[in-house]
Amino acid sequence: MAPPSTVSANGDDTTSNNNSNASNNNAGSSVSATNAWAPKTTAKTSALNPTAKPKLHVNSPIFKPSSLSTSSVKADAINAPEFVPKSAQDNSLAASAYSDRQLYGRKYAQTAVSALWYLERDERNPYAPPIQNNLISSMSNLSNNFSQFGMNDISMPGSIQGSYYGEGSMSGYYYQGSGAMLHQPLQYHLYNTPLPHVSNLLPHQKTIHGFFISDTLREELHRKNEMILQTVSAQEYGLPEELHEYHSLYPLDLTQEKSTEVFGYQSSVYKSMCSVDGRTYALRRIEGFRLTNELAMQTIEGWRRIRHANIVSIREAFTSKAFGDHSLIFVYDYHPCSKTLYDVHFGPQAQLASQVVVGAPKNTDHSIHERILWSYLIQLTSALKKIHSAGLAARLIDPTKILVTGKNRVRLNCCGIMDMLTFDSAPNIAHLQQDDILNLGQLMMTLACKSLTATHNISKSVDYIAQHYTQDLKNMILFLMSQPVPMKTVDQIITMLGPRVLQEINDVQNANDILESDLGRELENGRLTRLLMKFGFINERPEFDMDPAWSETGDRYIIKLFRDYVFHQVDEAGLPVLDVAHVLTCLNKLDAGVDEKIVLMSRDELSCLIVSYREIKACIESAFRDLSKSK
Repeated sequence: MAPPSTVSANGDDTTSNNNSNASNNNAGSSVSATNAWAPKTTAKTSALNPTAKPKLHVNSPIFKPSSLSTSSVKADAINAPEFVPKSAQDNSLAASAYSDRQLYGRKYAQTAVSALWYLERDERNPYAPPIQNNLISSMSNLSNNFSQFGMNDISMPGSIQGSYYGEGSMSGYYYQGSGAMLHQPLQYHLYNTPLPHVSNLLPHQKTIHGFFISDTLREELHRKNEMILQTVSAQEYGLPEELHEYHSLYPLDLTQEKSTEVFGYQSSVYKSMCSVDGRTYALRRIEGFRLTNELAMQTIEGWRRIRHANIVSIREAFTSKAFGDHSLIFVYDYHPCSKTLYDVHFGPQAQLASQVVVGAPKNTDHSIHERILWSYLIQLTSALKKIHSAGLAARLIDPTKILVTGKNRVRLNCCGIMDMLTFDSAPNIAHLQQDDILNLGQLMMTLACKSLTATHNISKSVDYIAQHYTQDLKNMILFLMSQPVPMKTVDQIITMLGPRVLQEINDVQNANDILESDLGRELENGRLTRLLMKFGFINERPEFDMDPAWSETGDRYIIKLFRDYVFHQVDEAGLPVLDVAHVLTCLNKLDAGVDEKIVLMSRDELSCLIVSYREIKACIESAFRDLSKSK
């Protein structure tokens, strides 16, 4: 990117030597008189390379160049003053195009191509909402138009696939077309992190970020809320409008190929809304399964009574022909933006993160941290303890059926499905519980070696674990995978996990303290929000108690002047003062009712009032009581 130009005393642009090439290219541009974005240059620079193609230099992302005329700029007109059109249309064109042209020209082209990449990514997605063809074509034409400015060498990024259980297909919403309104992204960047030079503050000082929750937590909550509200057209994707008492189905397994390896039947997952309680649930559909014994439905009753922090709770199960076949539907609690353990550690993004970074040592270790492995083991063991105590067996301890719903927070998913699918075979629960312990050991070996084929060569995998982890973890995995003599129980695992459980409890309590601290910040915001609501009820009220001037007389006039003092101040140049610190300071002093006095001036500057925050608070409470009595 060329360095930005500087302005000399006579108003002409002067650039550094590194920017001479950009000036050469701009000298030969062919534009009409109304194209005010044409860059200025010198006659000397124009003579160096008169045949060079111009480059597009724009300031606004919505700028769209008009048709270029065939007349060229004469040499004597290069140093002419900037053309300022009189009409409103030309004026808006000149204002949005000329400034900072060297800095933002190529950046805009990359933004346009990036927007086209998002649209193409959703087009490849089988469950993505339909993309407007005219928008894609217009973006393609815009990208092709950049070729005349020497910007046709921008490569298109590859496609990125969505996650399994959330953050799947978001419609292409970083560009707004001329047709229907597209979905807009949430403003995750409303509060930026504090700058380095304001981080070291005194104990009584506070930054704006001290009043709000952390950026990471706020963005995560926004994403989850956005994922809950995602919808698609049922007719376009072949989904039923209603399924039992559920509606607004949204496919979640967008990147997963339907396999029969786990259940023996193809399965799919949907997000849906319940018409009874209005909550969101996840529906697991087993395709092509015909239920022959109605008593199999009773197996769900035992699972419905289980409530555990590391188990995805099941609500009900039913059969349906709404998809055009005999389907078995299981209803589970929905955890938005969660991913499977397979996606986190073995998916495409995990493999990309495991690649050696440029400049890093070749022997860089990309294995999973041992502390994370112990956390997984403790959580899954706790879930198995709850399941086995209820006389049941998990039967599905597989990386693709374990959800990661938070930072190192795992939950067993798809519980109860195998009990219904294999109801006629009447399996032995004791043997299935031993299989759970064995499958847990295989899962831990797979994660420790970070290889799905680690259990194919156990001796080699054990050697790898011994080299990269402690002896305690090695002994634990060997115990889980050993033959039961006579029978292994979850209580034996808990005994071996004793010291590690204390560390896990400590980490959970520390995380809870952080969340309580963030909640305390929002508690203060709620206090100020209630105060602002009272302002809104009182100020500018058209009429109350048959008095049209109620909000402009008595104590209410003081409240109006205080509103102007807080929100409507201007500086020496008459520009609005947008100082959040001033607003928060005044509102907190008002809520506390301090005795500090301030000067309130009327808008015509003919009268002044000296009042304290305590007196203003009393005025607000009195006015609000008057409004409350009118009920």
